[in-house]
Amino acid sequence: MIIKRKIFEKYEEYTFSIPYSSQDRVLVKKGDLVKMGDNILRRKDNVVKYSFYLPEQMGVPAEKCLECITCIDGELVTQGTIIAERVVAGGLNVKKLISPSDGVIDLSRIKKGYLDILGEEVITDIKSSFSGKVVDINPVDGIVINSPAYAFDIKLISEVYNLKNDEELNKKVFGEFVFLGDGKDLLLKAEDIDYHNKIVFVGKYLHPSLLNDLFNKGASFVLTYSMDYRDFRTQGLPVGVLGGFGEIFTSEKIIQALKNMIGSFAIVDYEESQIFFLNGRKDFEKKNDGLFVYSLINSMIRSLSLANYGMLGTVVGVEEGEKPFLKVKWENDLIGIISIANVEFLSL
Repeated sequence: MIIKRKIFEKYEEYTFSIPYSSQDRVLVKKGDLVKMGDNILRRKDNVVKYSFYLPEQMGVPAEKCLECITCIDGELVTQGTIIAERVVAGGLNVKKLISPSDGVIDLSRIKKGYLDILGEEVITDIKSSFSGKVVDINPVDGIVINSPAYAFDIKLISEVYNLKNDEELNKKVFGEFVFLGDGKDLLLKAEDIDYHNKIVFVGKYLHPSLLNDLFNKGASFVLTYSMDYRDFRTQGLPVGVLGGFGEIFTSEKIIQALKNMIGSFAIVDYEESQIFFLNGRKDFEKKNDGLFVYSLINSMIRSLSLANYGMLGTVVGVEEGEKPFLKVKWENDLIGIISIANVEFLSL
């Protein structure tokens, strides 16, 4: 019996937590039933006025950026203050980074190589994009909620290579899921908006220039269908790859399925290597077409062949034999033959 691989797996009960700080105000209580659009948390944040990527500014790797800092976290600096410096040219010169304005130093992203200068305080209400039950509320775990969720597998997460223990591997990233562009075009720069507390899907391919621009604008996590493998291993920022590496085919059906999740509260789970979407929209409810393939004809498949890796298609015929070949109508409307050993059966 052939087993299908589900692109989106629905969990009827998924327990997650929303962290909050002492200055935030929780707007729900234990036992509450949360509906779509309900306010969950009133969060106090400071606007990021400037972000500096120190590996570029100071010429040091991300893990050594703290050695260049001349200020402390939370320090109030004025315009013209030296906020980072490094001796270069064998001690003959000193490279300095000057604050362009007054603000408060934020070193919360220094391990990723970023130094931020914060401005005025803003208050934001976090709204629910799902329906669920508040299981618990405490300062350690945050707001613990049980809700239905959809999960999408992430093939690889860059930061996993640098995690040192089980506690770090259990890391989760929370944020609103947003979509950049139409998911098809290669972009080098993001829109000039704030991406703090957002998980950003960039489309079929991620260029390093776009990656740095998104983190300069505060993105929590970046998802892409594919990117260059060398960039993936060397960039040092939290990136998830959904499809593979290099110039591979990106399925329109998968892109559209991800577009349906825009605006959802999302959680990247490092240990499970999945992104969970909390989406209460009724129009996204899908039929349960089972886990097994009972007939090859009309089954959805994804190619694992190098010729068209990642392309989806529908089986329209079968050539029997010891290793059957499938006649497939692909997404680009072409019909071809492929070995059953070079496909995986899907349920979207």
